[in-house]
Amino acid sequence: MFPLSTSKVGEIISIQCLGCSNEDACRLRELGCVEGANGTILSKQNHVILQVGETRLAINGDLARSILVLPM
Repeated sequence: MFPLSTSKVGEIISIQCLGCSNEDACRLRELGCVEGANGTILSKQNHVILQVGETRLAINGDLARSILVLPM
């Protein structure tokens, strides 16, 4: 497993673990960013833009480092 922040643009990933605070994890899950979901990295600038289903999430660098993923 690798941090989301190390993923490359265009890569399809599977979310494995939300290692962030309980509050952040709850909010991410509400938005569809749940363990086992697949997503695509759309952009990596100051934030990681992650698309999960029809939802696009802008995730800051600190949070992206706490989300563990596997490449698909």
